[in-house]
Amino acid sequence: MNEIRPRFRGLVSKLALFYALLSLPTLIIVEGTILFYEFQRFTNGVQRGSLDRVAERGASDLSIQWSHLRGAQGTDTVALKLWLDAWILRLQQPRGGLTPDESYILLELGDVPLGAAIYDQRNELLARTEDGGHWQLDLPTPEELAQASATVGQRSLELAGAESDYTIKRILVPLRGDRDSRFATLFVELRIPVPWRHVLFDSSFESPTVLVFLVVFGLASSFFLAAWVTRRLSRIARAARAWSRGDFSDRIDDRSSDEIGGLSSTLDRMAVDLKSLLRSRAQLAILAERQRLARDLHDTVKQKAFALNLQLATMRRVLGDSVASERLELAQRLTQQIQQELAQILDEMRASDAELPFAERLRMRANDWAHTSGASLGFAIEDVPALAQPLEDSLLRIVDEALSNVLRHSGAEHVDISLRREADRVSLSIADNGRGAAEGFGNGMGLRNMRERSESLPGGSFSFDSVAGRGTVLTIGFQVEVSR
Repeated sequence: MNEIRPRFRGLVSKLALFYALLSLPTLIIVEGTILFYEFQRFTNGVQRGSLDRVAERGASDLSIQWSHLRGAQGTDTVALKLWLDAWILRLQQPRGGLTPDESYILLELGDVPLGAAIYDQRNELLARTEDGGHWQLDLPTPEELAQASATVGQRSLELAGAESDYTIKRILVPLRGDRDSRFATLFVELRIPVPWRHVLFDSSFESPTVLVFLVVFGLASSFFLAAWVTRRLSRIARAARAWSRGDFSDRIDDRSSDEIGGLSSTLDRMAVDLKSLLRSRAQLAILAERQRLARDLHDTVKQKAFALNLQLATMRRVLGDSVASERLELAQRLTQQIQQELAQILDEMRASDAELPFAERLRMRANDWAHTSGASLGFAIEDVPALAQPLEDSLLRIVDEALSNVLRHSGAEHVDISLRREADRVSLSIADNGRGAAEGFGNGMGLRNMRERSESLPGGSFSFDSVAGRGTVLTIGFQVEVSR
């Protein structure tokens, strides 16, 4: 439980909350932008007369079916009501409705965006559609009906709309008979809210769909982050804590190819390099301390033992042959034994070349060669994992042969030595600025020996690149075992 709590108080909870808070305004912005764009296209079509045209076509169709819809007695209003409802539904169709491509905006912005009514020649209401959820039909006044009666033919008459937060367009179309006499009037009203009102007031942000989306999105984000991101970050933190204690056996071992996987691989390689570096530094510290002790013993104890031996020898000569002289001879022999044993101890304490890390051995060999040849050196040497003694000896023999060739044949004034490691591959390069190899030099025994030694290494490779007047570059590559 304690392992889980910090996760949900940390990155997981923050990102999940961020996603949830971001999704709601994003939905509002996207919905508002799309609605506003489509609303503009729709209102442009209406302003170009799409509602007038469909109203006139509807009036023409109603005129043709009037006698059938009214029945034999001319009193049937149910059929007129059904015709109105069916006609309004056709106008609201997403395709082929009021406007060819944008009619779906009607259903998006309003539940009942269109309404209609039919009046007889005495301006009495015969049938009408149901009112909308947010509004009621703004039926025409007697004056407006009388004004429509004065129009010629079945031309539509646009009426004034009331001031409102809704876009309103009201139209009257007279239905005329054979002698151009009006026997009925068709009234159509279009009322839709502007997009900002729909988004801010008419939409329900607490609707189940939005709430379910936010809950599912937040939970899914939290579980994804907990299972895929923070779990991997926890492995990195655990390994880092182990490394801080000096335990480099713990590895992240994240084999994913994403950014966190790449970081984990880099950190694992860093841990190997750091372990090798600390081991090299520890070896150097031990060797330096042994050298210091050896110098101190040589300069103090060994010198005093030598002085004591000289004093005993002098006393023997002064005393001549006597019992005391025999005792002094025994003491002198003991002092000589002390000197011999102390010399052996000092020899053992002095660091041999083989005890140093390979990088230091390589640096010492190169510096000794530079003192002999007088050439300057450039180093780019990285610590590498501990190598087997035969492998180190083979590499150093190759370096000795390469530097010897530089001294004998190249005439170089500067040599660059590079030892680099990438993952489990190590590259050793020796480059000089000399005159380059002469023709046929590549067949010499020294070069063949270097090639054979290089290729006998684990995964070994050998490259010899020389251009006359531009120096020579010799590169040896081999594989090392990365400890886990």
